[in-house]
Amino acid sequence: MYRYQLKLAVAATKRDEFVDSLRFLSSDICAEDKCLDFSLYRDLQKKDAYIVLAEWKTRQAMEDHFKGKNFSVLIGATKVLGEAFEISIDETLEKGSYRFARQKIKLEPT
Repeated sequence: MYRYQLKLAVAATKRDEFVDSLRFLSSDICAEDKCLDFSLYRDLQKKDAYIVLAEWKTRQAMEDHFKGKNFSVLIGATKVLGEAFEISIDETLEKGSYRFARQKIKLEPT
């Protein structure tokens, strides 16, 4: 699974417009081939900070998304409505339950 994460700050006066824009855009992004998830999260510590998380089944699907209209609209909205943003891209090699996590960090013998 491949994922990108946008972290951004949104001015309080533009918060509603930003959330509405992402709500509208999310259905188009979720309809893209091999999109697994597209979510918006609000930071609990910083009231004007948000995280946009998008997950893709394959690297190629995510790269195709980066070349498409929906990603351009997302970045445009982020630039217009946000104060600053950063993007990170990663690949999930394994995932599992709490037990899986405990084993991976050696809290439990394997």
